[in-house]
Amino acid sequence: MVRSALQSFPLFLRDPAAFFDEHDPATTLPIALILVVGLAVALGLSTVAVGSMLAGSMDATVTMDNPDRPPEWACEQHGSGLPVDNCDEPATIDRDAGMLVSEAVTDYLGFAVIVPFVLWALGSVVLFGAARLAGGAPSVRGTVALAGWAALPEFLQLGVGLLALRLALADVTITDPQRGVAVLESALAPIEPFVAAATVLTVLWQWCLLTGGLERAAALSRAAAATAVGVPLGIWLLLALV
Repeated sequence: MVRSALQSFPLFLRDPAAFFDEHDPATTLPIALILVVGLAVALGLSTVAVGSMLAGSMDATVTMDNPDRPPEWACEQHGSGLPVDNCDEPATIDRDAGMLVSEAVTDYLGFAVIVPFVLWALGSVVLFGAARLAGGAPSVRGTVALAGWAALPEFLQLGVGLLALRLALADVTITDPQRGVAVLESALAPIEPFVAAATVLTVLWQWCLLTGGLERAAALSRAAAATAVGVPLGIWLLLALV
């Protein structure tokens, strides 16, 4: 069944409703899992890429406390005979600002990998509840599968976002870390409409996909399925654009 669904993928892209008429959403759960796992991997790699792009735009050093040197009070006691190591180290060191930015961004790597699974679980609950409120009879497995399929359009938004960021930072060089945020905001301002447009297109694709699937999975009319999906997605879109 999974192989048959994969062979019908072009039909899914053209007409999600027809695809789910041929393939019960519940039977496509393995494909949905692959999509969510793929999105998690893509987000993790994208986080590393964003850190690299931001680091490449920095050309400055930052003076900071030396983490290898003990506190000053400990070194002062060193003269009284207490053994304290590394007091001969400098109190401050210069670090490459780009490296610091890259490290700060990659600190969110674990969060980025977990997010798709959290949203999958949350989306499954919301979709199941919306279908029941619309008078449908959704199956848990089918609803979970549909929520996983919604990860597919996210690849579009992710790709557009990375490309836009790459273009925005192509000619940006930050020499003063204190002005880094202001410089980035100015550089990213021109790409915001494109990112917003990608967000809208992503949500519209998800709406079409989930409407066609929920119509089949919950035995709803097209209008009822569209409404059940459209309300939570509309709220999500507003939150994303604010």
